[in-house]
Amino acid sequence: MNRRGEDGAVLLMVLVALALLAALAGLVIRVSESDLSTLSAERAAFRREVLIDSAIASLGARLPSSDLAEDGSDVVMDLPGGRVVARIFSASGLINPNATREPVMAAALAALGATPEQSQRLALAVASARGAANTLAFAHVTRVAAIFAKDEGLWPKVAPFITLLGKSETIDILHAPPALRGVAEPATAAEVDFSGAGLGAGKGFYEIWLHVVDPALDTSEPDGRLWTHVSALAGADHRLHILTMGWPEPLKGGS
Repeated sequence: MNRRGEDGAVLLMVLVALALLAALAGLVIRVSESDLSTLSAERAAFRREVLIDSAIASLGARLPSSDLAEDGSDVVMDLPGGRVVARIFSASGLINPNATREPVMAAALAALGATPEQSQRLALAVASARGAANTLAFAHVTRVAAIFAKDEGLWPKVAPFITLLGKSETIDILHAPPALRGVAEPATAAEVDFSGAGLGAGKGFYEIWLHVVDPALDTSEPDGRLWTHVSALAGADHRLHILTMGWPEPLKGGS
């Protein structure tokens, strides 16, 4: 091979080597970007967990409190490391399938958008499931949801106002969310005492929804803002005793 041929072969080898290096560099960049994205997501998830724990501790020290809305209104909490929005529902102002009296339940369902036929039928189905002794028929909300299987469009409207905590037989109008404040009394006042019996059995129990404000996370979620649902009892030791705690998920009935 002459000199010119050798030079051409060397040049070709150099070009091949450069192409391989470029491909390798591209692969390294893609892997690095993927690792960075994963690390960023993990840091965001860890930050959310820390802020949720901080919010729970803060609420435990304050509940019950006259300066905290217990009707599901937004409560903004500025905490070290970020902002959390809390929606606090007192169990005494919600529908309890294990205890709420049938006429009250029917009125509440009607207030949430059920037709007269739906409200009567569903309230009867719930009351029948627990029997005359008002036994603990519903240990999990999925059992309640099953009763609404034929009324799928109604369940998302009702689900945010269901609790399995306490034994309140009535809905406490003072702590009820706006959607349930207008619950009408039955035809005869003797059927339900809206202002008396059964209210104390639900006090101290809370259904709490917590959202960590993070525009980046909210944008990345196709279903909207994520909320963490916590069922808890406010103890005399100024702590929230967690009964159940769910994974972050979109809020039923809207965000």
